[in-house]
Amino acid sequence: MSKTKHILFWAEYNNSMTYEMFINKEVTLSPFHKLSLKSHEKLNTDVVLFTYQKIKTKLPKNIKLKDAGKIFPIKIAYKVLREGHSIAHISDCVRLKYASQVNGIVLDMDAVLLRELPSDFGWFASMPAKRTGGFAPKWGNSHPPLTVHDKSWNGKELAAFPIKVTKGMSKQIESLAHKIMHTLLEPPKTNSKSWNYVIWTLKDIMKKDKTYKTFPPISFCPVPAWLQAGKCYSIESPTRLNGKNKLFGYTLPSIKTILNESYVVQHFMESAFSNSEKIKDTFWKKIKADSLVAKEAKHILGDNWRFILSK
Repeated sequence: MSKTKHILFWAEYNNSMTYEMFINKEVTLSPFHKLSLKSHEKLNTDVVLFTYQKIKTKLPKNIKLKDAGKIFPIKIAYKVLREGHSIAHISDCVRLKYASQVNGIVLDMDAVLLRELPSDFGWFASMPAKRTGGFAPKWGNSHPPLTVHDKSWNGKELAAFPIKVTKGMSKQIESLAHKIMHTLLEPPKTNSKSWNYVIWTLKDIMKKDKTYKTFPPISFCPVPAWLQAGKCYSIESPTRLNGKNKLFGYTLPSIKTILNESYVVQHFMESAFSNSEKIKDTFWKKIKADSLVAKEAKHILGDNWRFILSK
């Protein structure tokens, strides 16, 4: 029986790139990606990394590169990027399309695996919703909670990646990938709400089959993505992740709880937020040992984590 494929995407683009620069770009993955890829290496997952470019960084043997252009052609990708679309949406359509073909797990590059992911049933992740303030969801018929078939929690959080696609949901996931492709072919809208259908579609799929499991934030996104410029909760020292601090009404879990209960930690440091902490070459040399990412690194690599990641 073949192992479940874990599906990633990484490519780099900026507005100064010509088409030739984009296709000939040689990408060096960031120091933080070392930890995420090392977590895959430790668990010996079957990883497919989609890209449009050459990855210069030496990859673990269990990570195979695939041409994203086979799913969303590179000339079209460059065109929609020039028009102002986000590469994150190209990443979504490529990963979801492939996941619908192989019944795989859709992951972000800055997701660190702490333990083996469930692969024998379909599942969905959630991330913390703000409990207070103007952006706190008003749960009701027009904005229902996530469907939790086993009633293990109330579903009052936000849908997020990663997800595990199964044969039963593959057609719906494929349709979502195609809808993203069509949206990319249209002029980009300034309002981000035009992309809300991605999350709403995932919410609709959750309802379809009682065998699907929807996990609470602690399982895959224990650290919220409410970042300000130059800040990230997972690299702070002293840490706020002590199980007592609250942000917008959400109680931040302790590092101990995360290490004991989370499958994955989504860090949101690079793949989602342009104003989050910039990852420098000296990242692993300077990171404080009491921060969450340092504790994750020790969990995955042992006491020599700093030396291994600084090489």
